[in-house]
Amino acid sequence: MKKIFIAISIVAVLLPACKDQVLDQVPQGALAEGVEVDEGIMENLITAAYSSLTARFIGLHHVTFQGPTTNWIADIRSDDAYKGGGGIVDQVPMHQAETYVLNPTNDLAFNKWLNLTWAIARVNVAISNLLEYENPNYPSEIRMAEMRFLRAHFHFDMVRNYNQVPWLDENVLGSEASNTTYTKEELLELIEADMQFAYDHLPLSQPELGRVNKYTAAAYMCKILVEEKKWSEVIPFADEVIGSGQYALLNEFEDLASLDFENSSEIVFTVQFALTENPDLGHNIGNILNVTYSNAYPGGDDFYLASQNLVNAFKTDANGLPVFDGFDNPPHATGASYLNPVDPRVDFSLGRNNIPWKQSGIYTFSEWGRSADYPNNYSSKKHVIDSNDPRMHDGLPWAASGLNFAIIRYAEVLLWKAEALIEGNIDLNEARALINQIRNRAKNSTYVRTLDGVSTAANYAIEPYPTTGWNQSYARQALRRERRLELAMEGHRLFDLNRWGITAQTISEYLSDEYTVTPYLEGVEFVEGTHEYYPIPQAELDKNPGLYQQNNGY
Repeated sequence: MKKIFIAISIVAVLLPACKDQVLDQVPQGALAEGVEVDEGIMENLITAAYSSLTARFIGLHHVTFQGPTTNWIADIRSDDAYKGGGGIVDQVPMHQAETYVLNPTNDLAFNKWLNLTWAIARVNVAISNLLEYENPNYPSEIRMAEMRFLRAHFHFDMVRNYNQVPWLDENVLGSEASNTTYTKEELLELIEADMQFAYDHLPLSQPELGRVNKYTAAAYMCKILVEEKKWSEVIPFADEVIGSGQYALLNEFEDLASLDFENSSEIVFTVQFALTENPDLGHNIGNILNVTYSNAYPGGDDFYLASQNLVNAFKTDANGLPVFDGFDNPPHATGASYLNPVDPRVDFSLGRNNIPWKQSGIYTFSEWGRSADYPNNYSSKKHVIDSNDPRMHDGLPWAASGLNFAIIRYAEVLLWKAEALIEGNIDLNEARALINQIRNRAKNSTYVRTLDGVSTAANYAIEPYPTTGWNQSYARQALRRERRLELAMEGHRLFDLNRWGITAQTISEYLSDEYTVTPYLEGVEFVEGTHEYYPIPQAELDKNPGLYQQNNGY
């Protein structure tokens, strides 16, 4: 099948960004005045909208890691991850986010906002032209559904990151947009309506990889409806994906980080990247900083490190079930020296001390870490391929490849349905069966082994949940832990905590203990009702006085 490469070849005016203009800028990908739209230009506008998923805007190369392809910068504001890098003074805006001293001039908050608003602007340019484009042989309705899908996606990301945001459609001028027009609940309804349109008008399949289809929209409807706590409405959309026969869990968990399986049956919605000689044009460099600092790769900046709390969450008991009470107590599951059982997904997801890193060698804190500020530097494995793979880019950006970025995996669809069944108290046994599908995949995967292949690299133990004691309270606890383990280092944790309403409690408990391992966290405080979200960028407030209301506490 033909692949939509994330690159732009468009007859258009491409304008660079500048920090004193945001929503009222002409978006990159907008047509020059007087250009007549034909089918080729229309397709280029569609491709430009899709390419916004990579946030590779001209003039914005330095903010790729704040784009829609990865939310690792949200993970560092949760209990799952540290900023990492060359110490706490490296990328100060990120350190401010991690330690909850954000302010409205923080570059991280500004650049994320900028990437999302420009992405929405590109989509709206395509929508405006689709509304006027008349060609009976062109699939206008399908393309409109694709654009409504993308607009919903980008708005959803804005709401999750900033809480109170403007609704930007093809009829709204950026200079007139306000974040007080709609409540968060009303915004989610508008997002749901866009995604419903996409679901109603998209085909079951597409001839090109990268284009969304009806099942992609059904899965995203689950994502939105779970956020809205519309539990009974989640289930039929999840069932459509599950019953389609097009999706299934991979047999091997580790294959999720393989180029050979990047468009596998487990992938429902993914950002397509290309293998190109020029990594700026195709490689997934949203994770440009997130490569372990070692000789295994030609370099590495060592950002995005798993927290000790997350690593300890992989502890299991003698029955192969998660340890819930006291899981974060010493001894810590630092690596090979920890002899108690752990979930095997821990060593598929991140590097631990004296455990093999893929096929590249033994990972050690002393030789693979960059800064003493992070003594236990658990680097993420999920977004990089094996260093021995010839398809890895040689040089800057470190460890770049054409590895796609999965926004929705089939495993998450199963977990969304399970969550709806539990929270709605609809069918706890079916929820358990869904969670156990995921646990059994991990159980039956080939475990990480010592480099000589003689034995497993650690004491791995994982079993499905039994029926005994499976009530709603325990099922909820199991579901939430399963999301944390299965989706570790994929950028979901903060958003999960927010929608469960337990962010302040969870982060406060985390900070009260994590500083004993990572000393710079001592004295850090999370303020409930403020730190769940970024501030609205000051540049937006200054540019459009009176139209924006700052988030609480900033």
